[in-house]
Amino acid sequence: MNAMPRAIRCGLAAVLLLAARPLSAGDRPPIGAPAPLLAVRDLAGADRPLKAQLAGRRGLVVLFWAGWSERSIEELQRLDAAVSDMTAHGVAVAAVSVDRYDVDDAEMKQLRDRVERLHVHVPVFADRGLELFHAYGVVTVPSTAVVDANGMLAFFLFGYSHEQREQLFDAIDAVAGIVRRPTQSSTLPKVAPAALRRVQLGRLQLAQGHEEPARSSFEEASKADETFPDPLVELASLALDANDLATARGLLDRAAARRDGDVGVQRERARLAALNGQRAEARAALERLAVNDADAAAVAYLGYLLQADGDRGQADAAFDRAKAISGVDPRAYAAPEPSPAAAAARAMTAYRREVAPGRR
Repeated sequence: MNAMPRAIRCGLAAVLLLAARPLSAGDRPPIGAPAPLLAVRDLAGADRPLKAQLAGRRGLVVLFWAGWSERSIEELQRLDAAVSDMTAHGVAVAAVSVDRYDVDDAEMKQLRDRVERLHVHVPVFADRGLELFHAYGVVTVPSTAVVDANGMLAFFLFGYSHEQREQLFDAIDAVAGIVRRPTQSSTLPKVAPAALRRVQLGRLQLAQGHEEPARSSFEEASKADETFPDPLVELASLALDANDLATARGLLDRAAARRDGDVGVQRERARLAALNGQRAEARAALERLAVNDADAAAVAYLGYLLQADGDRGQADAAFDRAKAISGVDPRAYAAPEPSPAAAAARAMTAYRREVAPGRR
């Protein structure tokens, strides 16, 4: 007999999980209400009330996960990567497995084996009878609760949302009373972590084709750190994508005021010049940026302009350099257009959106 396909197995598991008890929106405890802190079973088989896990702590994070859910595993591993930092700031973590309604010794062994294979160190528990699962009104995994020191529900993330996952870590910081210091390196100015997270989220959303959520993320990033130029550069890029040159110019001026000489500002100003018909000026600016091969998009932009001007040899050289920086070949984003200038503009948009999530 053929093995049941993974997608079908996962679907059946989800149906069985939710069929254990009918749920409604009213089953979900509201934010600010007492959080259910029932007993769960640890990997040794002992009952552990979550109230005891919270005692003396600033907060408690409860992740509902299942081994058949790839998204659950990703969220478990993400929390595991942050568990040392959370513990140091007085926040406890409980990763509660909801794989089975009945948890016998054989099921507990399977859970222990899975945790060992995943190499995670976050405390893992099993939810017998899915009592905690239903007490929180969970309807999907992964789902994550944040409980404050007083046992009140401070935040709940239903499902797997890129945007809300960033809000989750903001909520954890809030219950712990953490004010994150801006990141700092030897070459870049300090950036507020919340701003950096949101700008990276926006770039990911944009690469996935979600333009309006990306715009919202960039706007939030700009508010989170009023010295960080990247969100304004991204918003200016969106304006250029829409051929709104006046808006783009204003945003780039604001970004330049935040950080003089920023590469992103110079790159998008060059694109603005090209769209405004100032091709020679745009090429000169991009050639200056391309000297250090620090920005794949700038080098690709130069290649597209060279190609539009009929200089195929130099264009290919620029494309090769951009590919070496980012691993993404700009030639794959060239598309037929009525004019070479229009083709260059469209290719610039497509390539920038592809490489932006990794800032390649």
